This record gives sequence, C-alpha cells and structure tokens, in this order.
Amino acid sequence: MLPSIFETCIPREEILAGELSVDLFAAKLRSVVEGKAPLIYQDAASFFANTYATDGIKTLITEVFGRLTGKSSGSPVIRLETSFGGGKTHDEIALWHICKQAREIKGLERFAELGLIPDRPVQVAAIDGRDLDPENGINHSNGVTTKTLWGEIAYQIGGIQGYQLLAGSDRSGISPGTDVLERLLDNQPTVIVLDEIARYLRAAKAKQINRSDLSEQVVAFLFTLMDLAGACNNLVFVYSLASASDTFAEETTELQELIRASARQEKVLSPSTDVEVYNIVKQRLFQSVSAEAAKKAASEYFTACRASRSNLPDACKDARYSDAIAQSYPFHPELFNLLTKKIASIPEFQKTRGALRLLAQVVRHLWGNQENWTPMIHSHNIPVGLDGEITNE
Repeated sequence: MLPSIFETCIPREEILAGELSVDLFAAKLRSVVEGKAPLIYQDAASFFANTYATDGIKTLITEVFGRLTGKSSGSPVIRLETSFGGGKTHDEIALWHICKQAREIKGLERFAELGLIPDRPVQVAAIDGRDLDPENGINHSNGVTTKTLWGEIAYQIGGIQGYQLLAGSDRSGISPGTDVLERLLDNQPTVIVLDEIARYLRAAKAKQINRSDLSEQVVAFLFTLMDLAGACNNLVFVYSLASASDTFAEETTELQELIRASARQEKVLSPSTDVEVYNIVKQRLFQSVSAEAAKKAASEYFTACRASRSNLPDACKDARYSDAIAQSYPFHPELFNLLTKKIASIPEFQKTRGALRLLAQVVRHLWGNQENWTPMIHSHNIPVGLDGEITNE
C-alpha cells in the first residue's frame, strides 16, 4: 500500500497558513523594480530559493550574462515566447535581481556557473508594456513623467540625468537614434528587459505623432535597439511576446513578420515546458517532496494501469506515463492536464499562476482535513467550494 502524501510531503508554511493573496502568486515586474513587491519576489535570496531552475531560465541567464562578461557567445537579442502565465515575467525578474546584485545572491549557483555572472552590478531597465501610458505617461516621485518607452528606459538607467538625454524624444514621441542611446549606456554593461510589447503597441496606435502614430515610432525604436545590441558587446535586449492566439495576436503577428522581413537575428526561448510546470508548482508549494515516494507511486500506478481490464487510454500504459507520474507527484498528471490544457483554453488564463493559486488552496484544504488516505492528489480532491473560483477567474 502506498504511503499517504501527508507522510511524504511537507507544504510550505505560508501555504498552510492560508496566505493565498493574489500578490503571492502574481509576479509583477514593476513592483519589483520599484521595491514594492511581496518579500518572496523582492528579496533576491527568497526569490531564487522558491524558483525551480528550468532549462529555460538557466539558458536565459547564461546567454545574457555570458555575453556581458565575454565568457560565452550569447545572443544580443532574446525573445521570450510563451502563452500567458508561462513563466516569462518570473524569468525577467530573475534577470533584474542578478543585474542589481551580480553573483552575490545566495543559491545562484543552481541557475548558472558563477564565473559567467558579473562580479559587480550592471545597468538595467525592466519595463512591463502594460504599465506604459502613451497619453498620461508614468509619474515618478521626483517629478519626472516619462511619456514613452525610451523615456522610461532612459530614466531607469540614468535617473534624471539619463532622462534629460532623451527628454526631447520623450516629449515629441519620435524615436531616438543610436548616438544618444550610446551616450545613455556610456559603454557600460546593460540589460534592457521589455515585457508585453504587443499590449503597448496596441495602445500606441491611438497616439498620433505628426503623420504617423506612436506604434510606428515604437517599432522603429525596437529596431534601433536591436541594431545597437548587435553592434556592441555591452548591451543585451530581452523582450517577450505572447503566443499568436492570445488577446494581442494582431500586434504579436505584425511584429514577428516585421522582424523576419528585416532579417534581424534573435534567439527565441520558451521559459518553461509543460513537464517543468510540475516542478515549478512543487517548488513553490512544498518544502520537500519524497523522491522515493514519487518513484514508488509511479511504479504502482503504472502497474495498476497495465493490469486494469477497464478501457483506459493507451497513453496510461506507456512507460512515459510512469515518468510523468514521478515528475508530477504528489499531484496526478491528469490534474495538471486539467489545469494547463483544458482550463488554460479559457482566453488569458494565467497557466502557471492559475495552477499555483488553485493548487495552493487544494493543498491547504487537504492538510487541514487528513481523515482519508491520499496516495496522490487527483482532480476529485478539488473541494466543491473552489468550483466557483475556476469559473470566475
């Protein structure tokens, strides 16, 4: 008989305590940049301790900082391509922390060879396109209001002095050239991160700039930034696009076609695979999960499936299904399939984030009601009272 999960897994204290606020699972780039995020995102050591080292994040860190240190031939332009909730914002926050604290972050060796990480902080601008406001701008505490993407980048990199270099371009809405950008960077190692470009492009289309609109100027600026990154070894530009099936599909497709047409080279990374989502969720919800129990559960479930006379799907009798059970334990892989494939078909469902929030509540409910033997967490273990949250959110 398989042991119960209550004997083989230890949930994190905040999960059992019911600290399930939206902010706990909603990584926001701007909040981290401004120093206002929850501790789990704001504190670099806590952030990396609670982050699963996916192949995507390790490749991203190696590409970006290997290029800046000259110790690997990383790409100057990197595009993170994923559906909503696929982990891109999380990976962008990781870049920001490393830029700010270099190799001093505890536990960073899980994510990259420390020799590839700079030994001192580097310049960084990290911007979520959803925060940019083409009409009203972003108001900063010292009286500066940035109206454009390039104005915000200049402010984040150089403060008031940096902003003054691009103040004219920011007020006019006309994209700056490489000369002023080179003066802004001042030949210093720099990382520029831009999340959700497509959303910003849509908003910028409504802002008229002489005979064009702001979106055309934004595209021109992005190409200037890509050209500059390719021409020097001290700038890496990382940006994200959602999949072509999401809300801003038109802008996403438009930008992809423009980049292809201009023959610009970029590296495309996907932050997390479906299999890695298992480990991302487990890392965030549990202090520890017994590897031995996971292996035993995989073996027992696989044997039961092959011996069953019921009309089970052929996939259940494939050896790869046993591997999936071991990876997803203490959750059954069909529960993940429900969350990341079936429910994720709802427009803009936040895949990883949504799975985290729901499963955190399931774990808290189960550990608070341990009357029944529970070998794994299945779809039927979702409390009836949570059905409304799936429907509404």
